[in-house]
Amino acid sequence: MIRRLRGFAGNLETSDLWLLSSVFVLLLLGSIVVYGTGSYTDLARATPLGQYYVIAKHIFMIAAGTVMLFACFQLDYRIWRKPWLNRIALAAGLALVAATLFEDREINRWIVVFGISIQPVEAAKVALIFFLAERATNTRGAAADSWRQLGILLAAGPVPLIVLLVLQPNFGNVLVVIGVTLTIFLVSGFSLRRLAVLLAGLIVAGAAIVPFSTKLQTRFADWTAGLLHGDYAHQVHQSLIGLGAGGWRGLGVGQSHNKFAFLPESHTDFVYSVLGEEWGLTGTLLVLTALVVIAWRGYDIAARCPDPFGRAVAAGLTSGLTIYGVANIGMVTGIFPVIGLPLPFVSFGGTAMVGALASVGILLSIDRSSRSFHLWRRRWDRN
Repeated sequence: MIRRLRGFAGNLETSDLWLLSSVFVLLLLGSIVVYGTGSYTDLARATPLGQYYVIAKHIFMIAAGTVMLFACFQLDYRIWRKPWLNRIALAAGLALVAATLFEDREINRWIVVFGISIQPVEAAKVALIFFLAERATNTRGAAADSWRQLGILLAAGPVPLIVLLVLQPNFGNVLVVIGVTLTIFLVSGFSLRRLAVLLAGLIVAGAAIVPFSTKLQTRFADWTAGLLHGDYAHQVHQSLIGLGAGGWRGLGVGQSHNKFAFLPESHTDFVYSVLGEEWGLTGTLLVLTALVVIAWRGYDIAARCPDPFGRAVAAGLTSGLTIYGVANIGMVTGIFPVIGLPLPFVSFGGTAMVGALASVGILLSIDRSSRSFHLWRRRWDRN
């Protein structure tokens, strides 16, 4: 047992400290802001824990995510290359996402397991990444030169998940799935011409869906009104007020005004606005820097990985986290429409927090394997 713990500590010590440090900074900043904002939510008034309920659940999900990070770090990622395993995982993920459609809610994104609400899409996205990486790297030559092979690959994974997400509706994660899929195809060597045609087709399909979705029409109308005339909807308007009030140095920790029910979802999707109000431009730039470092280290891990499967998985996971961060900050600042994506490692913890930390663990596992390979390669060349 002691030998195993020493081996684990040694592996962790040689891991990507830039990646781990950036994640820790975001977790710390997020916990501080979530504690302040969560104390004034309806959840805080409706539970025995009172003002400590939100932060207690947030820390619990961080702890669960940390356990997943260490478990994924210790597990050899290459086990997911086995077709039967990644296909079962994807089928289970799709089944759980489909189960949300039977919930009696206006927006069906969650299922309740042992009294805890979870979003199955987070597990489904990771399973999709493993499935696409395995299939794309195993049939790379055929898929790159055949529309038939590419169509089969799309129909087996991304398309069913996108259809389920549209039915929920959850258009934010639709963008994540599309971005992750295109990234894996690109890294796996697919034809750029085919990917360009595929992207154009997706844009046309998205435009065709808008007239049939009242939610999308409202979001795009609010977004365009804000960009063209400065007439943002209430949520984005209050978010911009908070960011402006923070100035350079911020109002101080816990001194946000928006948390007093002025800004809806201030502890989840719009936590970046409260952070900017309390920590000022310094805090927002610190978050941006940490997210850039995470993207840099993730793509660097993908670039250094000698295994095509691991390279595709690392690029897909990093793209998922990057799209989350860019989309969240974009919608909080009014640059993008509001699409309901949390800020990775900062927003109020839930399934997304566990999924993000598990993704970091998988990235560290790929990095450890790559370091071992390059160390062996140097020794071989030297001998």
